[in-house]
Amino acid sequence: MKNYIAISGSIFAIVAFAHLIRIIDGWEVVVNGQAVPMTISYLAFVATGLLAVWAFRAK
Repeated sequence: MKNYIAISGSIFAIVAFAHLIRIIDGWEVVVNGQAVPMTISYLAFVATGLLAVWAFRAK
């Protein structure tokens, strides 16, 4: 179970870092011809960051 929590926490941390880089650099993401608002990355950064912290604290 500890391996699962560590791997999950690492994946969430990587995704949070990717969203942070998008926020800092202002990368534009287009899905099916529609631009994804930066607000999505703010929310995703907070959510995945909290999940990563939660996983590492549970370990």
